[in-house]
Amino acid sequence: MTKPQYDIEASGKKMKEIRISRGLSARQVMDYMGLTSVQSVYKWEAGKCYPQADNLLAIAKLYGVDPFDLLVEERK
Repeated sequence: MTKPQYDIEASGKKMKEIRISRGLSARQVMDYMGLTSVQSVYKWEAGKCYPQADNLLAIAKLYGVDPFDLLVEERK
């Protein structure tokens, strides 16, 4: 069995698409997450970094999706 690899840029794009499809602004996500700046949300969605595990789970709950629905596995 091989460890899965995830495409950070495609995952960020997917997070943004899901957020928008749910009618949420990045600021609303920031408020829900208790963040002090919307920049974290933008970094995740730009594929600059992944949210920490607890934040990924919270985002999934907010969006009403499975956490793995926020990630895009790399094709081999």
